[in-house]
Parts: sequence; structure tokens; C-alpha cells
Amino acid sequence: MGVYSPEDYVLCIVILLASIWLLVKYFFPRIKLDKGLIYALIPYMFVGIFIRLLVDVRALERSHWWNITPGVYILTAVLVLVSIAIGFCSSHFFRIPYWYVSSGLGILILLPIAYTLSQHLHDPERILYPVIMASGILYLVHLVSRHLRVEIFQNRVNLAIVFSHLLDGCATFIAYNYYGFGEEHLLPIYLIETAGNNAFIMVPVKLALILVVIYYTEKWYQEDRKKDEALYRFMKLLLFVLGFGPGLRDTLLPSLV
Repeated sequence: MGVYSPEDYVLCIVILLASIWLLVKYFFPRIKLDKGLIYALIPYMFVGIFIRLLVDVRALERSHWWNITPGVYILTAVLVLVSIAIGFCSSHFFRIPYWYVSSGLGILILLPIAYTLSQHLHDPERILYPVIMASGILYLVHLVSRHLRVEIFQNRVNLAIVFSHLLDGCATFIAYNYYGFGEEHLLPIYLIETAGNNAFIMVPVKLALILVVIYYTEKWYQEDRKKDEALYRFMKLLLFVLGFGPGLRDTLLPSLV
């Protein structure tokens, strides 16, 4: 695994901001951000993550254009948009929800990728450790939020976002400390080295950061209910994807060869 350069981060931020602007301006006014869209997205999230993992196990040659950041995000977004367009066309003729077709196409794309990746599965029990650790911490967050009557952290969507980032932090800690994996990103590298080469620091840092981000996102929305509902929902979806993508990758990677 390589280490991302500052230039890589600048490129990723530019692409992310441009993508957000395009989606909010042209995509979300035409489609409802509801459970149907989530169902349509789910297979493609796994497609993107599994393609990235195939690079990690050297089944694919590393390329910024389509299989690592930022290319894999762009590829996944294009697949989603094309599948949704096909889904809408199909719904017009066959009178079925668009996400049936979009999700079905995603599953068809996912199956051969998942099968190829499964050939590299070696220690499946390792997948459980970060999941159990993240679930335990999430339960504590839920208990504390109930005790303090902080309602925003009792919300299921917000808890899912917190879990996704906890999974990333816990998986990074376990993979780095116990399985000899390295870190690709500059800030985590600095934090881990500052903590005495101990990646456990990523767990409280990621937890604190996502709690703060969720708090201010909810505060921004609740201060004025006239805020754009589509933008608010998209921000929540983006927060989840940014945690779940790296989290699932880091969870699965130690189990692969």
C-alpha cells in the first residue's frame, strides 16, 4: 500500500466538492432521497469497496483512474447514476420501482467481483474483531447519550454514521497493531507516530470527530427548518459512506491474502 501525497488530497477535495455541487444542483432535485435510493446504492458501495480490495491483494494493478481514490469513487458514482437512469426508464415501461432495476444491476456487477475477492479469503474470523469492538463502543455511546438525554445520538441514522466511523478506527487499530499493516494517510500516520506507534489513537479521534460533525450538522439543520432537506439528507449519506467505505475495507483486509 502506498502513502497518499498532498497533491492527492487536493485532487480528491476538488473532485468531492464538484461532485457534491453537481449532485445537489442536478440530481437530487429530480430524485427523492429515501429508502428506495438507499436500496439502489447499497450494491454499488460494495462494488467500490471490493474493487479497492482487489487492488490490495494485487489482483488488479493500482490505478488512480478507476480502482483507488479518487478513481474508484468516480467509477462507483458513474455506475450508480447510469443504473438509476436505466431504472427510471424501466419503471416507465414496466411499472416497477426504479430501484428494483438499479439494485438488480448492481448485484449482477457485484457477484463476479465478490466471487473473485472470496478466492483470497484466508482468515475470516478476523472480520469479527473490529465489528465487535465498534459495536461495544457504539453501545456505550448510546447509553451515555440516553443518560445525558442527547437525542441526536439516539437517532438510528446518526448511530449508523457513528458506527461506520468507529468501524474504520477499530479496524485500523487492529490491523496496524496486531497484523502488521501500514497506514496510507498523512494525518493518521502523524497521530499514530505521536501516540508511540500505537494506532489505538485512531479510535477516540475518529469517535470525537464524527460526534462533533454530527452535532453541528444537526444544529445547522434544526436552527432553521427551511434548510434544504435534500442537502441535509445527502450530507448524512455522505458521512456514512465516508466512514463505511474505509471501515469495511480495513475490516476485510486482514482476512485476505
